[in-house]
Amino acid sequence: MSSLRHRAAWMPPLLVGAALAIAAEVAVGMLLYASEGLMRSLSTVLVVEVAALAAGLWSAPGPGPNLVDRLRRRWVLCLVAFLFAALYGTSWTVLLELGETAIGQGFGLAIMAALPLYTCGTVLGGMATVAATDGRGPRPGPSAAAAMGAAIGFAVTGLMLARSPVPSSLLIGSLGLLSFGGMVYGAGLGARLQIDVRAKGSTAGGRVRVEDRRMSAEGVASRLLFEGEYVRRAIRLQGELAVVPWDVAVAR
Repeated sequence: MSSLRHRAAWMPPLLVGAALAIAAEVAVGMLLYASEGLMRSLSTVLVVEVAALAAGLWSAPGPGPNLVDRLRRRWVLCLVAFLFAALYGTSWTVLLELGETAIGQGFGLAIMAALPLYTCGTVLGGMATVAATDGRGPRPGPSAAAAMGAAIGFAVTGLMLARSPVPSSLLIGSLGLLSFGGMVYGAGLGARLQIDVRAKGSTAGGRVRVEDRRMSAEGVASRLLFEGEYVRRAIRLQGELAVVPWDVAVAR
């Protein structure tokens, strides 16, 4: 099972990259060619999209004991962003006057272009953090798979956008990609070794530290007392022991 998860590790970032590209191209197509005024500036749309992606990467969750939970919340936020983009895109197609007003164009730029790319950026950044901080050693990052997914997304959107009576239907398809990618990635996160350093110190024998190590997929959680690189004490965390202070647990 673990080897299957390892072989499928490339799939979630590829799907996120594909969804990112679809959202970017759909937004360009709808905002640039379906409305009047400032939104006809290709540079305006691209600047907002790239800036939103950069902001998402910058705000990605950093290392920490609750990294997995924070990344899961980012993934849910990404799904919500694409849902809003699909709903607004459908309204844009049905209510033609929506794209003719400056307010409608501004909301379209924010909801269909900026928000999806921002949330995709923060998910990809979080995936990079998870890969770099795996307890068993650094794993390959998501950048290559995400770039390949973006290329596929641009190609698919280029083929289907002009043929689709409702362009926002592609955003609904992106929701499916993200949902499937999230399920695959969640299974991989369960097999990730999470290490939380609870305390560090020095003794006459050298450096000591207390670590909590968890692997959700196996239902295993342990607290270890290290002296240097040697394990001096190890206890299984379960029930009450999982929530008592670390020093009390080690003393037991």
